[in-house]
Amino acid sequence: MPNLKSIKRKIASIKNTRQITKAMKMVAGTKFKKNQAAMNTLRPYSEIYGGVIKNISRNTVLYSHPFFKKNSGNSNGGSAGILIISTDRGLCGSFNINLFKLFFEELKAKGLDESRIKLYILGKKGADFFKRHNYSVEFTANFSENNITENLSETLAVKMSEGFINGEAGEFYIISNNYISTLHQRAVIEKILPFDSSLVSKDKNSGGYLVEPVSYEDEIIDKIFKDYIKTKIYFKIVESFAGEQASRMNAMDNATRNAGKLINKLTIAYNKARQAAVTLEILDIINGVSALK
Repeated sequence: MPNLKSIKRKIASIKNTRQITKAMKMVAGTKFKKNQAAMNTLRPYSEIYGGVIKNISRNTVLYSHPFFKKNSGNSNGGSAGILIISTDRGLCGSFNINLFKLFFEELKAKGLDESRIKLYILGKKGADFFKRHNYSVEFTANFSENNITENLSETLAVKMSEGFINGEAGEFYIISNNYISTLHQRAVIEKILPFDSSLVSKDKNSGGYLVEPVSYEDEIIDKIFKDYIKTKIYFKIVESFAGEQASRMNAMDNATRNAGKLINKLTIAYNKARQAAVTLEILDIINGVSALK
C-alpha cells in the first residue's frame, strides 16, 4: 500500500514547484513585452538599412571594397568566423540546443574544418557548451536584457570586420534564433561577410546615391558598411532577447501545466490509498467484533 505521508509530501513539493514556475512565467511575460517592443522598433530600421546597402552595392566603385572579396586565395580561406548568440540563463526550452545543433549541421554541410573555426560567443550557456567541447573561442561576453548596449555590437562588428580584412577568416556567419511568433523561434544562420557580390551592378554608377565631396566617397562607404554590420548584430541580439523570453514563458507554462496534471494524479492516488486504509480499519473493527461474539 502506498505511504500516505510520502504521497502528501510529494503533492506539497510539486505545488511549491508549480508556484515557482507560474511566477517565472509571469516574469518572462513582462520581460517579453518589453523586448518585443524593442525588437519591433528596431526591425524597420534594420530592414531599410539592408535596402540601402543593396542600392549602394550597385555602384561600380565598390568592386574594390574588401567586404565583397572572399578570402579564398590566402592560407585562411578555409576558415570561418561564427558568432553564436545564446543566453545567459537556462529554463528556456530548446532555445540554446537548437543553436548548437544548427552549428554542427552547418559544419558538416559546408565542409568547414572544426580546427579552423573562430567562435565569437554571446551568452554564458554558449560559452560553457563550446568550452566543454574544447573549441577555441575568440570572444565571449555574458549579457542580459538590462545591458543591451551598442558598445557590445560595435566591439563585435570591429573584431569581425578587421578579422575578415586581415584574412583571419574567409567568411563570417551569425547563428541566432529568428523570432517568428510567441510559440515559434527558429535557429538560423546568416552570412554577414563577405557581402553578396551578385548585388554589384555591371552598370556604372547605378546606385542612385551621390557623395560629395567625391574624395571622401571611400571613407563614407566604408563607414556605412561597418555601421550596417553593427546594426545587424545589434538587431540579432535584440531579437534573440525577445525569443528567449517567449521560449522561457512557454517552457514555464508547460511546466506549470504538467505540475498540475501530476498533482491531480497524486491526489487520486492519495485518495485511493486513504480509502483503502479506512476500509482496512473498518474490516479490522468488524473482525474484532465478530471475534468477541
